[in-house]
Amino acid sequence: MGAPEPLGNAGRQFTGRWRGSLRRGSELEHEAFVRWLESADGADLLGRCNLVYYALYEALPKLRIVFRSNRPSIITGFLRNKRMWPDYWEFEGSADAGDFVNDTPRFQWTAP
Repeated sequence: MGAPEPLGNAGRQFTGRWRGSLRRGSELEHEAFVRWLESADGADLLGRCNLVYYALYEALPKLRIVFRSNRPSIITGFLRNKRMWPDYWEFEGSADAGDFVNDTPRFQWTAP
């Protein structure tokens, strides 16, 4: 995690990738969290986390998250932000960039 990725005119960005699964029986809580991410409050918090991009990919129970920032220290800090990592998401490891090829995110946010 945190490997730099030059992305066109966006400048140098650092990317975090998280891979995990949804704990059985937590589907309703997960749906509520995704609805919150889609809300103005969710967008506001993502922006206050100093991210420039966030995407949630899912093929339940499997989850993958990609997030980017212009500063490498933000990647580690975001991973520690308990509000963005529900207890019912179980960490399995970091994801590879190739894990996301041709996939469409369930939720995607880009900083304005």
